Amino acid sequence: MKPPDKGLLLSSHVDFTIPSPFAREHLYYLIQYGRYQCVPGYEVKRDFLDMYLCAYVRSGSLHTFCGEQSADATAGQLVLMDCRLPHRYYVTEPTEFLWFHFSGGESAAYVRLLTGGTGICFDGNHEILQYFEQIFYYGDKQMCNEHRISVCIQSVLCCLAVPDTKPDIPEVIRPAVEYIAEHFREDVTLETLADLCHVSVTHLIRCFARYIGFHPHDYLQEQRLRHAKVLLTGSALSIEQIAEQSGFNSASHFSRVFRSREKMTPSKFRSMNF
Repeated sequence: MKPPDKGLLLSSHVDFTIPSPFAREHLYYLIQYGRYQCVPGYEVKRDFLDMYLCAYVRSGSLHTFCGEQSADATAGQLVLMDCRLPHRYYVTEPTEFLWFHFSGGESAAYVRLLTGGTGICFDGNHEILQYFEQIFYYGDKQMCNEHRISVCIQSVLCCLAVPDTKPDIPEVIRPAVEYIAEHFREDVTLETLADLCHVSVTHLIRCFARYIGFHPHDYLQEQRLRHAKVLLTGSALSIEQIAEQSGFNSASHFSRVFRSREKMTPSKFRSMNF
């Protein structure tokens, strides 16, 4: 289908899918997709569209605005936008980009996570481009393969969340992570962790949220709980002993944190016979 927008060349293509009720309720689903070749004059401006946009620039550049964020995406980069916010994108030179509108699954949470950190522009790679091609391939079929499309959309989001170039533990917080691994049984303060990383407490918290997904204190608690689970399922130690050996102040504190995270008591967890 030839798109009607001004500034689009005749070689451009756009199409829609009709998501099934199952896809709308349970999957990431494709709504509209296209391959655009455009020249200056192409522009899209909307106040609201109840879906999300992912666009991969093959050549040229795409100037984008979404809410209070903006980016100039160049060849090899992606843009991820929450179209429920006021948004606009346009070109000032010949540009080719692939794009799709999507929704469903945990789309809102993923977009919020990704764009709340580094912004709306990301570096792409061959793997992500392959997922784009697969989305278009399955979308073009007479019987749209919604399950394959869902996997591919989520894979694009996963690649953006954890790119291959990103180390398992970024160097800026590696000393803190390694210290927690060795000293989780002890009192660990934010100031100690920040000093080890030679950053401020504020920057430490920001880096943990971005790279680990936890506040440093929550990450410390997770390591304590992880150790406690091993003792609950692999030892005959009492709850009090496990709490002490896992770094909790008391058995009651341990039980309170455990119930908050696992929605059950430590004793109930132990009785599950893993």
